[in-house]
Amino acid sequence: LNKLGKKGYFKEKKNIKTMADAVQAGKPVVDHSEGFIAAVMRQKEIDHHASHSNLINQWLHLISSSIFIYCYGIFFNDYATAMYLGLFSLIIRQSGHYIFEPPCHEKEQAMLGFDTESKVQVVITYAVIPLLVMGYMQYSGVIEISLAQAWLGVTFTVVFGRVALLWYRYGFVVSMHWYVKFITDPFTDIPAYWKSGYQIFSPTLVQGALHASFPNYISEPAGYVKPTTHFDESSEAKKEK
Repeated sequence: LNKLGKKGYFKEKKNIKTMADAVQAGKPVVDHSEGFIAAVMRQKEIDHHASHSNLINQWLHLISSSIFIYCYGIFFNDYATAMYLGLFSLIIRQSGHYIFEPPCHEKEQAMLGFDTESKVQVVITYAVIPLLVMGYMQYSGVIEISLAQAWLGVTFTVVFGRVALLWYRYGFVVSMHWYVKFITDPFTDIPAYWKSGYQIFSPTLVQGALHASFPNYISEPAGYVKPTTHFDESSEAKKEK
């Protein structure tokens, strides 16, 4: 049994329960004592606090999640359109992280999912695929898969590759915490960030968000109060208890 454990067949159930402990350890929050749904929602909350603090980023996520939900609805009837729209949505989503979200690399280590640096690498991979397809067509003149199929293959590789890695490191159940969290994010982003749909039209709130993104270039407006989200309110309620 000890030999099997060393080979990774049995995972050592070490818990890292708080975001602060996770950041200090450089490892994600993993609590094997939590129920499945509670652990999934915990990961969503950690993800929000780590890299979704900026109003503009939240607004871009609101748009992106709305597109993703539409893509879910049409995928089995028109997967090619779903892939094209999904990639457009992904670019919108990751631009919010890369451009507007303040530096958050250390906090992102508490997540089971990809950090911003890894997400940018994934987007670059998607961007390279059309070049590879065109290069192959130039070389051979014939290609048996479409661009949408190539992107779909990359998507499955990235998602289930992450599942496999988490499974290896923390066990199957923890890998499913991230997978379920990942595929349901568009549905929970809507109630979490719906306020950004009208807050984005407030010059004061937008300037405050831009100040958080570019503090050396944009000043914080007078009387600025950072808006809260569903996740912020939930965290405050837990603290009060």
